[in-house]
Amino acid sequence: MPASQTSTSPSLTASQRAGTRTDTGGGQQQLTVDSLSFSYPDRRVLSKISFAASAGQRIGLVGENGTGKSTLLALLAGKLTPESGSILRPQHVGLLEQELPYPPDTPLVQILDDAQHHALTSLATMESLGDQLAAHPHDPQIADAFAAALDEAERSQAFAAEARRAEMLRGLGLGGIDERRRLGELSGGQIVRLSLACLLLRAPYLLLLDEPSNHLDDASSAYLEQVLSRWPGIVILASHDRALLDAVSTGILDLDPLPVPASELADAAAADGESSAADAIAADSEETSDTGAGYGARFWGLGYSQARQERREELRRWRERYARELEQRNALHHEVAVGSREVNRKQESKSESKISQKFYADKDARVTARRARNARMRLEALERDRVRRPPQPLEFAGFGEQFHDSAPELRVNSLRIPGRLAEVSFTLEPGARLLLSGPNGAGKSTLLSVLAGVLDAPEDTLQIGTDESRHRVGYLPQEVSFEHPRQSAAEYYRSVVGFDRAEATPLALSGLLAERDLHRPVGELSVGQRRRLALATLVADPPELLLLDEPTNHLSLALVEELETALNQYAGTLLIATHDRWLRSRWKGQVLNLVPEA
Repeated sequence: MPASQTSTSPSLTASQRAGTRTDTGGGQQQLTVDSLSFSYPDRRVLSKISFAASAGQRIGLVGENGTGKSTLLALLAGKLTPESGSILRPQHVGLLEQELPYPPDTPLVQILDDAQHHALTSLATMESLGDQLAAHPHDPQIADAFAAALDEAERSQAFAAEARRAEMLRGLGLGGIDERRRLGELSGGQIVRLSLACLLLRAPYLLLLDEPSNHLDDASSAYLEQVLSRWPGIVILASHDRALLDAVSTGILDLDPLPVPASELADAAAADGESSAADAIAADSEETSDTGAGYGARFWGLGYSQARQERREELRRWRERYARELEQRNALHHEVAVGSREVNRKQESKSESKISQKFYADKDARVTARRARNARMRLEALERDRVRRPPQPLEFAGFGEQFHDSAPELRVNSLRIPGRLAEVSFTLEPGARLLLSGPNGAGKSTLLSVLAGVLDAPEDTLQIGTDESRHRVGYLPQEVSFEHPRQSAAEYYRSVVGFDRAEATPLALSGLLAERDLHRPVGELSVGQRRRLALATLVADPPELLLLDEPTNHLSLALVEELETALNQYAGTLLIATHDRWLRSRWKGQVLNLVPEA
């Protein structure tokens, strides 16, 4: 397979679209996606996506926020129905859910037993069929049924079900939890890890993972890498975890836009009834440059780092070609316009008194008309074949203000939160940078919550700056909620940073929220969009003390890189808690290792 491959297919006719369906084959061992398209009411997400995967392939799903990664996973799982195209999938498919479909009072043992239901049932079925086969050794139907049950038992690893369960819980940091506990007694991070454990215990042939490494510490992330690297079926994962993608991916499916000809966009628009072909070709509309337009996909038969480098080079060539074609287009428009005016002027020379002057004027007009006609033909050919406008991905504006003189000193003295944070003491000089490290349950988020004032600190355990000075503290929690969910993103932004600051630093220029989402109610934003909106308020009016809890979660990989660059330039006092191994491996500040309470 070549290093990269563009997956696009011709548009389907109306009758073909009406006849498309999603198939599930009982013996199918390959995933085949053919010309898949999907739109939400306000925007196109995926258009004519085609690719295939077979056993042993682990495909990393990447793209800017809004390109449809989560949507594609939901389509592959059968949670959404495509507008057109088809999906032929294996029989056993599993999608990682962020919430478990159980009431809070459900014991964990019941949830785990349900996850291993097929494995345990296959063992019981084998035992029953084994007895029948012993009684009727020459019955072909019983023999075939026993063979099928044996295959299912081996697929679900039923023979080691109990050992796998203990290993999975231990590997994902849940080994010390009593299975008699109720679901509602677990933290949000523990529930996410339990959901991942249940999915892996179900052992689906096609494993679909959306941000699987969220809430995993180093040991759990390393364990997940081992599990995925040995997965016997197909793995498709969307993740911001660059270390995970590099470690397990055998290929990358890139949903960022492709440099397809503008005429293809026109055909797609006309087929969907969105606009005429002429309109789509003539105008560089928002749709053609929108990162979520979803025309086609690119498959890179490489690991993440190599694919990322290839993508950067492709984007550079795309921008250069678009600039050349735009220059040619403008020149031809000018030539056509000038030629038309010259033809009209020269054809008006009928009042010339001398016949010879009229003859030469008419001849000159014909030459000018021919040149204008040739220019118009070249322009039409260029309009058909020119590439779409390159997308302008969200670009993080960074922290513009500096705090060398006003950044606070931070003193933490014997701070302890019973049951949540073991005793800790440290001092940070003004402008210092501290990375909080430690396993899940060590209290990293708790410490940040105390420093942010969300949790009360015991008396005399915390001092930010001097008694005479007041310093602003900015806090990005893992879970962002809003008091008024019907408020638009732009309205929320103004309410937090103030009207004057919002006018001076518009939300649209933060590079963290797409233009189309500025006026959406905050309650309708995705988890990632909510966190980016909260981050935008910190960027607009940077605080002297910045507290970030898992800041790279739910950001596109390009945005993560830009955030890291911005944090390196931030001169205030910075504390950050992150499981992002890529970021941590490049950290240049201090590190504080927290340990769980004994």
